[in-house]
Amino acid sequence: MADLELRKLWKLHLVDHQLADIRQRAAALDPGRKILAELASLNTKLEAQSAHVKTLVGNQTDIELEQKSLDDKLKRIDKELYGGKVVNTKEVALLEKEIAHLKSMKGDLDVKLLEIWEALPAAKKELAAVQALVATKNGELAEFQKKVLVVKAQLEKEFKERAELRPRLAREVAASMLDRYEAIRQKHGGIGMAGVSRKSSCEACGTNVPVKSVENSKEGKIVTCEACHRILYASDGLI
Repeated sequence: MADLELRKLWKLHLVDHQLADIRQRAAALDPGRKILAELASLNTKLEAQSAHVKTLVGNQTDIELEQKSLDDKLKRIDKELYGGKVVNTKEVALLEKEIAHLKSMKGDLDVKLLEIWEALPAAKKELAAVQALVATKNGELAEFQKKVLVVKAQLEKEFKERAELRPRLAREVAASMLDRYEAIRQKHGGIGMAGVSRKSSCEACGTNVPVKSVENSKEGKIVTCEACHRILYASDGLI
């Protein structure tokens, strides 16, 4: 069985190990990366589809305004032509030519407008579908992150409990032993000790531990791993 003083240090190490583990689990919490990536893709599609619908609607408005302008011109020319003001044959021919040109332009606009009328319903339907997908995915993200917050709160609770326990355990350890442990811990990511497995290997790095080192550890002597330099703790199964 390990010496009492070394066991006190081991109890402190266990808390430090738990604190490090909690930090690692907290850092690894997934905020919903997959859903966020899917949302980013959907939002890009939504932006493109919104712009497409906006362009179609804008073009429709422009064409309708241009058609109205052409209609107004045709009415004005028709009034001039048939109102008795123009009697000169040459002038009549010019006005009739302009009427034909304006009607041709209006015909081209009619074709373009028809194309928009055909494309707009499908574009709006696609936009609505993408909007629905975005809304659904936002709901999934909110639900996922809600669960993550529950886990985060539990980790924070566990961390607080162990952080409050640590000072009491540290006070129970001999000052010289604690100082050495803290120095090693600072160099090794907050973990200053390692257990010795049943196969006599360091549980931190897997390096084989000499039999004499195992015996010394059980006697309460400070023994460090030859590879990772953490303080080794060997026991017969008890803390």
